[in-house]
Amino acid sequence: MQQRRNSNVQGIDVSRYQGKIDWLQVKADKREFVFIKATEGQTYTDPNFTANVKGALSAGLLVGTYHFLRGTSAEVAKAEAAHYAKSLEEIGGAKSLQLPPVMDYENNPSGISKAQINIVAKAFLTELERLTGVKPIIYTGNSFATYFDTGLSGYDLWIARYSNSRVPDDQPAWKNWTIWQFSDAGKVPGITGNVDLNEFNGSLSDLKARYGKEKDMNNPFDGYRLTSPFGMRTHPVSGEKKFHRGVDLVVTPADGPIYAFVAGEVLHAKMGITGSGFGNYGIVVAIKDDKGYLHVYAHLSAAGVKVGQQVKRGQLIGKQGSTGISSGAHLHYEVRKACTPQFGYTATEAGVVEPTQYLINYYGQTPVKEDKPVTTRDINVPSKWAEAAWAEVTANGYYDGTRPGALITREESAIVTNRLRKNFLALIAGTNGDVKELDLRLKKIESES
Repeated sequence: MQQRRNSNVQGIDVSRYQGKIDWLQVKADKREFVFIKATEGQTYTDPNFTANVKGALSAGLLVGTYHFLRGTSAEVAKAEAAHYAKSLEEIGGAKSLQLPPVMDYENNPSGISKAQINIVAKAFLTELERLTGVKPIIYTGNSFATYFDTGLSGYDLWIARYSNSRVPDDQPAWKNWTIWQFSDAGKVPGITGNVDLNEFNGSLSDLKARYGKEKDMNNPFDGYRLTSPFGMRTHPVSGEKKFHRGVDLVVTPADGPIYAFVAGEVLHAKMGITGSGFGNYGIVVAIKDDKGYLHVYAHLSAAGVKVGQQVKRGQLIGKQGSTGISSGAHLHYEVRKACTPQFGYTATEAGVVEPTQYLINYYGQTPVKEDKPVTTRDINVPSKWAEAAWAEVTANGYYDGTRPGALITREESAIVTNRLRKNFLALIAGTNGDVKELDLRLKKIESES
């Protein structure tokens, strides 16, 4: 197989044996990717799995995971794949990570045949891909790789051979490695003791291109459930009637992945405090786009980026949560007109724009799935019909300060309708009797209709 190259990107793999890791130091040592042990067999989960994933993501590493395979039959292999997939779901799923899941199949303590080894491997790989939607990688040793037949050559090979002079051998299924684990005794700042060292066959850009997990943002709200729109509402915690400066979105699971709706520079990536412009917002990631608008992702359980980092549209930036003043796990997303002072905070509509409409205008397309095509008419420019209707309404005393063509709430619609009903009754009562009597008669008619 091929030699290592100085231009190849470097990474590590870890498990509980590395203890508590300082991921920022690891990243500073130019380790750009990591594979983290998730599970083993049908029941075991590495106790440091979740903490390692969160820490590595927060430090900006590309993250993948691996499962140590022990099964000797197709049935057991499928059960192990299900256990692994379930553990991945608990951190947001395989698709929330930048690197694929890995089958670590490196020994044969039960002495099963070569044919059975391939049956087990194929059963695990097929089931894992079915459950996660992501094609796995195969990890194995230089000697054990000889057992795999050409039916597995379609999977990328991560091979272990600890040598400074000898490359991995050509194998029946592979003539090139994708990732080479070249040492099990590496020293990396932020990690106590030895750690496995790995090299990807290409640059960091090549690695991202091969396994890029940037979310398709043709529909950036796809996968979210809208629970509270932009505008006036009754606050779910305080019960007050207040202006809602953004939209509330919910993704499954509760700590599911949050992706950037636009590209830009990270200006804030931590807990918001009073006076910062993010008081009561919990953990916030705030990103400035190329038009100078600030995109606020609030109530996160964790931030996966850091201040000064340039992020792409669709890049994983954190995990959904319920930090700050919140009624439950969700994403509060708002778009502010300014980034300073206090990150452009105002308590009214003056400092923000309606997020959905902003994204429509920004990308020139609708970001939300609809049953029918959505027009992109600027709601700040009333139609001729709206202008005529507005003139009629204001002439009859219904002016309430709302601009022509503005979106209104159901409560506001109900108030106008109820006012019209009362005025209609008063008009009729002027010639046909008491208002209360007419009201009772009308309610009876309404109840029967």
